[in-house]
Amino acid sequence: MKTAAIICEYNPFHNGHAYHIRRTREETGARCVIALMSGNYVQRGTPAIMEKQLRAQMALDHGADIVIELPLWYACGSAPYFAAGSVALLDSLHVVDILSFGSECGDIGLLSELSDFLTENHCRLEKLASDYVRQGHSYPKARDLALRQLAPDSAWVRAAEEPNNLLALEYMKALRQTHSRIRPFCVTRHASRHHESVLPEEGSFASASAIRGSIESGGILSGAASAVPAKAFSILKRHFQKDFPVSCDDFSLLLKHIIFSEPDLTIYWDVSSDLQDLMRKSTEFSSSFTDIIARCKNKNITWSRISRSLLHMILGMTGENADLLSRLDHRLYYQILGFRKESSHLIASMQKNAVIPMVRHCRPLKDPLSPERADLLSVERRANLLYHTVIGEKFHQNWKDRQIIV
Repeated sequence: MKTAAIICEYNPFHNGHAYHIRRTREETGARCVIALMSGNYVQRGTPAIMEKQLRAQMALDHGADIVIELPLWYACGSAPYFAAGSVALLDSLHVVDILSFGSECGDIGLLSELSDFLTENHCRLEKLASDYVRQGHSYPKARDLALRQLAPDSAWVRAAEEPNNLLALEYMKALRQTHSRIRPFCVTRHASRHHESVLPEEGSFASASAIRGSIESGGILSGAASAVPAKAFSILKRHFQKDFPVSCDDFSLLLKHIIFSEPDLTIYWDVSSDLQDLMRKSTEFSSSFTDIIARCKNKNITWSRISRSLLHMILGMTGENADLLSRLDHRLYYQILGFRKESSHLIASMQKNAVIPMVRHCRPLKDPLSPERADLLSVERRANLLYHTVIGEKFHQNWKDRQIIV
């Protein structure tokens, strides 16, 4: 029996996600689909728009058999960390046969060749990119110019310009580095672009970014109705303005307090001395989390990089903590957010064969964790408490963790 996994955020769940699950099952013959989903914080360096259990419920309602939470340390890490942690976790379960991901090109052969090329030429590409940065280009532009200079195939250059292709390349690199037996499989991304910020006037496919933008800017759900499956939209309607939306600006006061009171911000993961100086100068005149990012952003540092650094500060994620990740070979622990009853046999197989411990509600399920894993998990527990505190303050709701069984 084949088992496929999808690495995801579902922030929020939409028609494109349902399509991905359906095509994965149809094209791979997988009997079971595991969704490895970010929890209450996501890779662009923000809180998820809605609580992880609600998003897990949506996934289970629309084709996923099991939803496992991606540990915080990878969920809000840069793309290489996000991919490395995701692949290491799936490989450690010893039940996953296929990793299915979306891509703009839909060509697994091209992605495999490009992944090998990027890995083998990493040092040359970085040296060329550094030369272009010294000439005044932004780092993303410098990387693009370096690839154009070295790549023997223009199709590779075009593929490397698309966000889902780039993440797919990181997955393939991680599979190769872990010598995983998991086979990569890609589904062509349908219609919408990953970073679209406006809902399309027609059609049923829209990006999660566009759906979030519609909810956060207009404060209404109606525009998202055609882009979200019926059961998922029902959850959105039922919880809207009761315990979501949550945004990064809900954490602004805490962020400003940390920047003003912490003598050394470089203790936090991904915060350089240059970024610390930018933050200090910007915060006095900034009214919010997003305003601080806008004032810090320049051609050498992206919006997402700044946002992730600020989130690491808010959540108390230090560089010393992050150093533990590679020492643990990115194999931390896993937590099941929800599952369908008929897939309980697969959970039993995980518990028997997995080489990482299972946790529940951010606590060990059986034996005590190693000191390193316990330290990382304690940060994750506090981060979840903070998210629920924000929900409580904003919507006057008390949230309790629960495992969803369908």
